[in-house]
Amino acid sequence: MKKSLKLIISTLIISQINICYSKDYNLVLLPEAYCHQAGIEARITKNSTLGIIGRANCVSERPTYESKNDDVENTFSRVLLPWKYSFNGSFSKGAFVQGMAGLEKSKFKSISGSSADVTFVNLSMHGGYQWFWRNGFNLSLLGGVAYLQEVSSSKQIVGSESSEVTDFIDKNIKTNIHGGAGVIVGWMF
Repeated sequence: MKKSLKLIISTLIISQINICYSKDYNLVLLPEAYCHQAGIEARITKNSTLGIIGRANCVSERPTYESKNDDVENTFSRVLLPWKYSFNGSFSKGAFVQGMAGLEKSKFKSISGSSADVTFVNLSMHGGYQWFWRNGFNLSLLGGVAYLQEVSSSKQIVGSESSEVTDFIDKNIKTNIHGGAGVIVGWMF
């Protein structure tokens, strides 16, 4: 009886899953821009988790390069696979490092009608700290850097477009590196 109970408890602990819902602030480039994302992660070892995070049709002025341009709107979607190593154990209070890989599709559209579509491979590295409570609620603070490698892009610039908008779109559809920070709120079951 005791062995089977220990096996059930061990199985439950090993298969703990964390469902996260976050509001990710890009504090380095544009503090007021945010977008919601949702994800799930599962414990794969005592200290690490693997998951999936997605965003769909996020309308944001978040640029992927340099400063903001009020005449251009950026809509993006992405799917990322995060791997997290927690120094005190998965789903435990303490510091962690996290690497993510995935795809991002961005669409840029100016008020004059110019547009650009770009697909990036998104690779990022973060560090942070996480807290877990007995009721399953958890909170993580993280910051890091993302590398966006252009895979494909297309653009259509209208003849009357300003050179500032054309330059902004040209810079944003190229491979780039940017920093950011975030707050993740989750519930563990």
